[in-house]
Amino acid sequence: MKKAIIALIAALTICVFIFGVVYAAQYKYPDLTWITIDRNGKEVVNVHYAAREITQASNIGMLDGYPDGTFKPNDSITRAEFIKTLIILATNRTFDFRNVDSKYSTWYGPYVTIAEMQGIMDKNKYTDEEFNEPITRIEAILMLAKTQINMKGIPQNQKGSIAYTDIGDLTPDEKALVLHAAQYDLLEGMKEGSNSLLEPDQNLTRGEAAAALMRIY
Repeated sequence: MKKAIIALIAALTICVFIFGVVYAAQYKYPDLTWITIDRNGKEVVNVHYAAREITQASNIGMLDGYPDGTFKPNDSITRAEFIKTLIILATNRTFDFRNVDSKYSTWYGPYVTIAEMQGIMDKNKYTDEEFNEPITRIEAILMLAKTQINMKGIPQNQKGSIAYTDIGDLTPDEKALVLHAAQYDLLEGMKEGSNSLLEPDQNLTRGEAAAALMRIY
């Protein structure tokens, strides 16, 4: 009887391991899944909430992983990286950016120029150094909302209310854009944000960016 129980436990452990491997294989990067042990000593397969969107973004060539084969979903994304991907997706990946006359002599110049022309961001808002720094959550939220309104032709939503307790420093126009973004859930969890924090000054992660950008796409 004891041998049978041991054999059963071993078989279940193998099944959990195989399930975890198979489940992880659904996604392109190994760091989108991980295994933890619950209070009963059982292995639990965890999946990053944006694993599906990250895989989609990677498959269409919008957000790539790193040379070591990981994606690093919790790392920050720069303003230039975010703007490039946002504008490419907003133009349905059909626009030839090589023909854009840009004052920026950098790889991200054409995308920033289009973003400025479309009112996604103010002209001369950032220096070259700042473009290569992490983008904040509020910057991304405002750009996402403006892209949906200005480039996708979706009317700005003005219904409802927002109850984030940490957006007091935003202008009325910015708060209106946050309301729009919340109604369309442009950033993960915004619709569930009542009486909670938006954390506007926190850096946007690569995982958050993938989830948000796939909503625009």
